[in-house]
Amino acid sequence: MFGGAGIYRDGVMFALVADSDIYLKCDEACAERYREAGCRPFLYEKDGKSVEMSYRSLPEQAADDPDLLRDWVNIACEAALRSGKRGRKEGA
Repeated sequence: MFGGAGIYRDGVMFALVADSDIYLKCDEACAERYREAGCRPFLYEKDGKSVEMSYRSLPEQAADDPDLLRDWVNIACEAALRSGKRGRKEGA
């Protein structure tokens, strides 16, 4: 699949870390906010083709602002919960 580490809350993956970058879960309900913030999609190569996942880069401003970071994490967690995909249990 891809090289990276998933970040989970309540058994759902809401973020991933790849190549020292943080990507947050995105869905149709919050996609416009990510676009407006200039977030990049997470892409990886598979069989010589670029594959886009439903994760977007952390907005640069959020890296230095704990309150803004918390807001973006909550947006990502809500998107992850809406997806209904359950992953590993926390601490696994």
